Amino acid sequence: MTDTYTHSYGNWVRAALLITVITPYLNGCNSSGTTALNNTNDTTPVTPTSVAATPTPTPPPTIAAAPSVDAPAIAAATVTNSATTTSQRFSLVSSSGQVVDSSSLNQTKTVSIGSSGAAGRPEASEALGADTMPLTDTELATIKTTTPTAAARIINESILGFDSRFHVNPYGYPQRAVSLITYNGSTHCTGWLVSADTLVTAGHCVHSGGANGRWGSPSAFKIYPGFSDGYAPYGSCQPRETYSSYGWITSADSDADVGVIKLDCAIGKATGYFSYFVAAQTDNTAITINGYPGDKADANEQWGSTGVISRSTPAKLYYDNDTTGGMSGAPVWLQHNDTAWSLGIHTTGENLLSRGTNSGTRISQDVFDLITAVKELP
Repeated sequence: MTDTYTHSYGNWVRAALLITVITPYLNGCNSSGTTALNNTNDTTPVTPTSVAATPTPTPPPTIAAAPSVDAPAIAAATVTNSATTTSQRFSLVSSSGQVVDSSSLNQTKTVSIGSSGAAGRPEASEALGADTMPLTDTELATIKTTTPTAAARIINESILGFDSRFHVNPYGYPQRAVSLITYNGSTHCTGWLVSADTLVTAGHCVHSGGANGRWGSPSAFKIYPGFSDGYAPYGSCQPRETYSSYGWITSADSDADVGVIKLDCAIGKATGYFSYFVAAQTDNTAITINGYPGDKADANEQWGSTGVISRSTPAKLYYDNDTTGGMSGAPVWLQHNDTAWSLGIHTTGENLLSRGTNSGTRISQDVFDLITAVKELP
């Protein structure tokens, strides 16, 4: 009896060690084959060597006022001095090599107010700089089903039990402010507007992560706000510049998995855009995640999932929303007084050390500063 117990215990220890070793290779973001861009672009990793001057903030564009400016009941956190809480990993880095230390941004805000848009008029798209040419059959054919990562296949694509996702017609606010992101014509990720010309997504949607990673070429991206069933009512825009955090591009730090895209259009004036904020507390908060999962209609439709944040850390949120490949970069948001408030960025599927939850980057003060810095650039 003792020998049997000892033998079983030894097997258990070896199994535990095996799980510990392989878990880093099984952690998966839900952007599937789009993760890391597969080094398909011809740019080289940024090696930051100097700090650029802090950009001078400019007033936000004149747009229709948001229905409400009241923060959600889970009130925003008390403003803290960014210089005392940040670290180099949260420096803002652009694909062209500019580096801005977020401690120099001197942000004094924890809340950014969104807009419901100019009545969501698609006819305004061309005047706002969007490409309004309808997608050709060839272009539609290249937007293919996202292939799940190895980790997603092992854990059933991060569907946590019964698949509770629902189809969304993104014709109203805020759903029309959620965008399909393609790279070289193929399904890539999800993003969400935070100003007329600023889109938030996951860091791994713009850079493959780590010192050996690569930036996605800006000319290879297309952003389609409110994309639905092959129809792009607001046309498409492209990046003027892409941004991520120093921590993500140098060490693939999952706590700093955030990407921001400055667009060549002002389409947010038509679609509206999300509010975002630094929440003082998040646990037990009911949330929604909207995105473009590759396993639904060849990623041609927007789908949503509701759930609850079960736990959090200063940098991460963990929730029971169902997500699959293609939804990385989606907003983790809640509705308050007709305004959509985002408190996180969906990035990662379930893994062996966090069973029963998917997760995302929390909008901490550092992440808030990164997003706001790009938003306020001219």
